[in-house]
This record gives sequence, structure tokens and C-alpha cells, in this order.
Amino acid sequence: MDKKMEQKKIGFKVAFFMAILMSFGLSLTGNLMADRPPEIPVIASVIGFLECFALSFAISFAIGLIVPIPKVNAALARKFHLQPRTLKTHFVESLASNLIYTPIITAAMVTFVYFTMIPDGHKPPFLPMFIHSQVVCFIVAQVLIMVFVPIILKLVLPKNLSH
Repeated sequence: MDKKMEQKKIGFKVAFFMAILMSFGLSLTGNLMADRPPEIPVIASVIGFLECFALSFAISFAIGLIVPIPKVNAALARKFHLQPRTLKTHFVESLASNLIYTPIITAAMVTFVYFTMIPDGHKPPFLPMFIHSQVVCFIVAQVLIMVFVPIILKLVLPKNLSH
């Protein structure tokens, strides 16, 4: 297979797995942070989780296909003189991915939940909810990216490239 096609195939797989990871992690985080009134049935939470997951997946997958993360990482490596396969490099690359993905995904999910799922009598002020969600989701996403991106890359990269 031609090298360009192989790179696109790898990029597609990484984008797909990252979208699953980020969407599941951030949707679950948002759902667990929610302050549910007792009269709202549990099934509403499950449906809310699934709707947020679908929205988040679509956004995350689109980001993964549009933003050339390997090029971003290469530019970061040049700018900060990063050495391959070091903790510092992994942290900086993870932080860059987090800064690209998480604010957009979290903003979309919080806005969606606030305006479509929270009953009018139970709506907290939007801005504090938004900021709190951004901070918590950013921390959760950083951990997810730090832990799971190396695993995703090992699964997706051909054996001769992953070592």
C-alpha cells in the first residue's frame, strides 16, 4: 500500500479511537458531575449520557480528521527541543491535544445539556457551570490522553513504527 494511504488509514484509526476515548471519558465525567433532582428518572441520565456521547464523538472525530496532530507535535518538538519518547515530550504533546480537543467538546456538551436537558426550574447559572465543567474535564482529559494515547498508538501503528 502506498505510504500516503497508509498514513491516512493510521490517522483515521487514531482519530476514531481518540474520539471514542474522549467522548466516553468526558460524557461520563459530565454525567457524574450533574446535580440531578430526585424526580428526574435514571433513564434520563442514561439517555443524556448517550446523547452527549454522540455529540462529543462527532465533534472529536471531526477534530481528529481535520487537525494534523502529528504536524502539531513535530512543530512543538522543534520549538521546545523535545526528545522523542520522553515524559516531557509526552506531557507537552498530551497538553497540546487536550487544548485542542477538550475546550471545544466540553463547550458543546455543556451548552447542549444546559439548553436541552436541564429543566427550567433546576438550571444553575450557566457561566459557573461552564467554567467548572471546563476545568474538571480538562483535568480528566489530560489524564486520559497521557494514559491511553500510547496504548492507542501501539494498537494502530504498524509494528515497525511503534517501537
